[in-house]
Amino acid sequence: MACLISILKVGFKIMILARGYIASGEFNGNRVPQHLQNQIVKAYCDSNGLEFILSRAEYWINGSTVCQLWAALREGFHNIVFFSLWQLPCDLKERIHVYNYCLKNNIILHFAVERMSTSFDESCFLDLEVLFQSNALISTCVSRNEYL
Repeated sequence: MACLISILKVGFKIMILARGYIASGEFNGNRVPQHLQNQIVKAYCDSNGLEFILSRAEYWINGSTVCQLWAALREGFHNIVFFSLWQLPCDLKERIHVYNYCLKNNIILHFAVERMSTSFDESCFLDLEVLFQSNALISTCVSRNEYL
């Protein structure tokens, strides 16, 4: 199947299409119902001039959470809207593979909960890694149960 067109012209209005990406299982110690994730992704798209395309819900198969992510990346959309930054792969090598693929294919990643997005510059992915590494340090030093 040919790549999807990620920009549609409807009358005089140009619509920038964005594929949603949500989780069916737990991520970063959290579980959020899919219908709520979709509502937040849609609201993010609406407020950022993106035309929301139905989300892909990631499977949780043997601890792997990248099946639908790669399907979304390879569809041809230039905007992928994650419910949260923490849905990126936990494995550093896999994240770097995702970053490189996005840079090579001009894909912008958006993170609805954090109200963030990447650009076509490698430095934005380095900033994401700072967040990931900081979160890893904090979660190994602090027990979540202490604060519930």
